[in-house]
Amino acid sequence: MSLRSQTISGVLWTGMAKMTMQLMLIAVQLVLARLLSKADFGIVGMAGLVTVAIGMVNDKGLGTSVIQKKTIRDSELSTMFWISLVFGLLLYLVSFAASFPLSIFFRNDTVQPVISVIALGFVIGGFGIVPKSILTREMAFKRLAIIEIISVSLSGIIAVTLAFLGWGVWSLVANVLLRDSFMVIALWFACPWRPRLHYSHSEFKSFFQFSANVLSNDVMIYLVMNADITIVGRILGETALGLYTWALYMVKLPVQRISGIVAKVVFPAFSKVQDGIQTFQRGYLRAMTYISLITFPILIILGVYAQEFILVFVTDKWINVVVPLQILIPMAMLKSVGTIKGSVLMAVGRPDIELKWNCFYLLPLAGCVWLGTRWGIIGVAAAFTALYVVTWPVIQDITNRQINVTPKLFGSAFTATGPASLVLFAGGGFFRYVLVHIWNWQSVFVLIAGGIVSSALYLAMIFWLDASLLTEWKTMIKQRKKI
Repeated sequence: MSLRSQTISGVLWTGMAKMTMQLMLIAVQLVLARLLSKADFGIVGMAGLVTVAIGMVNDKGLGTSVIQKKTIRDSELSTMFWISLVFGLLLYLVSFAASFPLSIFFRNDTVQPVISVIALGFVIGGFGIVPKSILTREMAFKRLAIIEIISVSLSGIIAVTLAFLGWGVWSLVANVLLRDSFMVIALWFACPWRPRLHYSHSEFKSFFQFSANVLSNDVMIYLVMNADITIVGRILGETALGLYTWALYMVKLPVQRISGIVAKVVFPAFSKVQDGIQTFQRGYLRAMTYISLITFPILIILGVYAQEFILVFVTDKWINVVVPLQILIPMAMLKSVGTIKGSVLMAVGRPDIELKWNCFYLLPLAGCVWLGTRWGIIGVAAAFTALYVVTWPVIQDITNRQINVTPKLFGSAFTATGPASLVLFAGGGFFRYVLVHIWNWQSVFVLIAGGIVSSALYLAMIFWLDASLLTEWKTMIKQRKKI
């Protein structure tokens, strides 16, 4: 199978998984929001200091060196497997030791046992890093897609059941740990490779030479991703943090679950063509177009109809989340197309660029969020978004230069999705105004009608501006059947 066919198949299969998972995650999140309190989500948000790190270690970290290397021996995989287990155990012990000081920092006793339990994800995930990296390296995205769908579905169903039974915050903890556990079990069934009792320090050093910058960058990304959570939890408390993390979660879902489709697929693909700059450029720009084609309308519709979405699905007890969610939309749109920059920098062997950027970005972020807390979570959302919008063009341009993509060439990736998104925002906003303030429709009907009309308007604009985009998607779906 050609690299192009593998990439197309990967995008489609991973896309199916991510879309299915997104629907499942949204459904689970909405049900849990009805059953649990904002404080429960806030406590898990505080424990996010650990859960974010778990996700980063399991999805990136040491595993990236397995994917990036052009050739790899079985002995090297065994070395990396045992190192991953030891690394996971060490991270668990560090998290367990830090759980009590963190509970004092956040002034909440429940934080300590929650972190102590949820940190087991480091140990669980350690068993799956190498098998997952092997399947990703082989671009076996169909198997990975099925694994992710099963894991998310089973853990979500169990978490909702536990919430109904009154488990409170522990239903959220169970959701995280069970998802990771099901994922690891399925990976071992899907990947035929098995580790040997072998370890070589020289082999580990060869991996670590690439992974060192990636791991260092992961630490900085971790600090950046948790700066706002830490400050909000400390200053505003668990209830405000629950509202803020819920808003952040909803706007980041398209970023993580849709942009991640392309980011996960293109890293191994880019690594294989890292010496062919023109092929690299074309793939990069088309990836940007595909990401924006999907994430932009989803985020804009969510922002325009945020109030109706909250009232219909999670009731008015979450109404205070509407404005922060809307403010975070521009940040999420830029973040969705910026997600792929990490894959680009790793593929060209320059993860140090992202590391340096995150070192620079951390202090201004902490300062802006701290200042924003004076106006509650609305102020935090506004400060967070403003800083991201101002700084995003800088890091994006630095990334683009690594593969000789000029600002004009980069802008060409959005010649259709950019104008169509502006029309969607204006048209969707006007249509909502008519439905709500002139016709006085109920929220559920505003949400349904608004979603249908806004989606139709966006598709019509895309068809008018660049019909080839829709044709390409249709062609790729047909090709999937042949792959």
